[in-house]
Amino acid sequence: MKHILIVIALLATSSFGLDKISSLPKNQTKLLDTLITKLHLPADLSKKKRTELYDKFGTFLEKDWSVHWNSNTSLADSKLKNSKTQVIDLMIYNNERVTNITFIYFSTEKQLLIATKQYIETKSSSAMDSFHETEKSKDYTKESESDNYAYFEKKGFVSYNGYHVEEPVGLIIYESASLIDFN
Repeated sequence: MKHILIVIALLATSSFGLDKISSLPKNQTKLLDTLITKLHLPADLSKKKRTELYDKFGTFLEKDWSVHWNSNTSLADSKLKNSKTQVIDLMIYNNERVTNITFIYFSTEKQLLIATKQYIETKSSSAMDSFHETEKSKDYTKESESDNYAYFEKKGFVSYNGYHVEEPVGLIIYESASLIDFN
């Protein structure tokens, strides 16, 4: 009986596991902590809110990734260092794409605006295939088109798919915006 209880206790303990944030690699945890500090987000940020924030950029931290950013404190003569609104413009590079994420924290409103732009360079034929797929989709409305570019808005969302083709290369751009509420 004692052995059965030990096995049950071990199974119960292992089923809980670590949450996503607790099990992040050190460099990803450091990036998350830096964003929280530089944006002046609430010091007592819950794991749920930390996870929500991480989910906005974590998927782009693939294999050989690197980041740099500009913020209110980037320029030596900045008078915005102590502004109630804090901004970080984060660039993430990996082998698949370049992603630009702009975080704007409005402390009075306790809301974080997150604007994401993914840039994917590909062959012009691949970009055209993706363009035609989006063009056929009932989920998107074409907003503008010329000989070399077009972009579509996803219905009901702040989300866009953009295409730029200049043979032999193409560029696919995915844009979106969202909010995290800290109230």
